[in-house]
Amino acid sequence: MILEVGAGTGNLTSILQQRASKVIAIEKDPTLANLLRRRFRNKSNVEIVEGDILKIALPAFDKVISSPPYYISSKLIFLLLKHDIDSMTMTLQKEFASRLVAKPGSHQYGRLTVAVQHRANVELLDFISREAFRPEPRVDSHIVRIVPKHKNTGVDEAFLDGMLRHLFSQRRRVLRGVLKRAMLSLYDSPESLVGHEPLLQKRIFQLTTQELEDLSSRLYPHRRLFRFQMNTHAS
Repeated sequence: MILEVGAGTGNLTSILQQRASKVIAIEKDPTLANLLRRRFRNKSNVEIVEGDILKIALPAFDKVISSPPYYISSKLIFLLLKHDIDSMTMTLQKEFASRLVAKPGSHQYGRLTVAVQHRANVELLDFISREAFRPEPRVDSHIVRIVPKHKNTGVDEAFLDGMLRHLFSQRRRVLRGVLKRAMLSLYDSPESLVGHEPLLQKRIFQLTTQELEDLSSRLYPHRRLFRFQMNTHAS
């Protein structure tokens, strides 16, 4: 079963319904939702759901194939990654898509990159020029494939998200200094918690997803020593 977010006038829906056992098309705009109901009224494998994807309860689905509104891209991806699905294939703004696959040390690499790569493998499939759309948007796009990682990393998700939020607010600073300033006790040091690791001398934006996952796991038992433990809500 395929979930389509932002079905619009149903052009992609029409293609999907020819290949899928069922298509669940989500559309927030009442006028477009009514148009979709009329267009697919004789298609038993198409279900039209009117509502805001970020607020409604979702039925079961296996895959996401969609061209969602760009302004909800980040919230949408994290929402969908909470579901047990096989993959997401979405058209996303080029700049946003580039951040999802950015490498450590690049200017595009940041908290979003790590938070998504911690949860999924991301691949850029194709570039789409803004000229391919009508009306023409102001940005180019990429088709992106996101495959969830179905494994238990042993990382406390809330703590990791809070740590990432704090670290990447100072992304060009050295890790050791950022951690030291975040510690509530004057008698402890980063070295006392993780040892004299070379990664303590790296700048935040140079740390890999794996290094940040490992760091989170090592700091979690000492979480009460850190200021960012007070604000560990999810990204």
